[in-house]
Amino acid sequence: MFWQEDTNEEHFTLSERIQEASFKIQSKILPMDHSFLLAQALLKHLPWLADINAGIHDIGVADGNGWEQSKTGGFYHPSRRSKLTLRITKERLKDVQSLVGKTLDLGDYEIKVVKFINNKLLSDLPVLFAKQVACEQSLSEDDFLKLCYQQLSEMGIQVKKMMAGLEHNIQTDNGTIHTRSLMVADLKKDESVLLQEKGLGDHRLLGCGLFIPQKGIETIDS
Repeated sequence: MFWQEDTNEEHFTLSERIQEASFKIQSKILPMDHSFLLAQALLKHLPWLADINAGIHDIGVADGNGWEQSKTGGFYHPSRRSKLTLRITKERLKDVQSLVGKTLDLGDYEIKVVKFINNKLLSDLPVLFAKQVACEQSLSEDDFLKLCYQQLSEMGIQVKKMMAGLEHNIQTDNGTIHTRSLMVADLKKDESVLLQEKGLGDHRLLGCGLFIPQKGIETIDS
């Protein structure tokens, strides 16, 4: 854990550069580890996602109440509240809406994109949470936090509070990607937006390094 007190408030206008585009979807069942399959399916329809540092949230990650976990381990059944959310540039908002009506092929699974819900600006809340940040499996928690501190500092973000959480693995065609969850708190408004825009570490299309705003530390379920 890394903790440093005190912060200053400042006037700030939210940027429109990067936004979140959300879609209503239908899917009967998905594997919990579906980020690689989802990325490959989306790239077939939107190959330019790989060129703009876009982010793809796991189904249900952006809205923790949007899915119901199956009792059979490793799978869950998306609910009516489940949605597909992409973090993209403002200039690509119209292009991404071409997904509506498409069926995303995830091999043994599929996702039908029913309709475009909305696009919204990023948040300037001071607490951000990333369910997965790619890292080496050999890193201890302290070393992971030191690495994150260094990367955040290089972005110009003055880290005051950070806490690492659960470890996960993402399976891809090229092997396993190890991840840890990360909470960063007491961010300035511009730092919060910058971190959401840039992300942290690699594999943004797999949902890694994508930070989601939280109303407070106690709301985080790592």
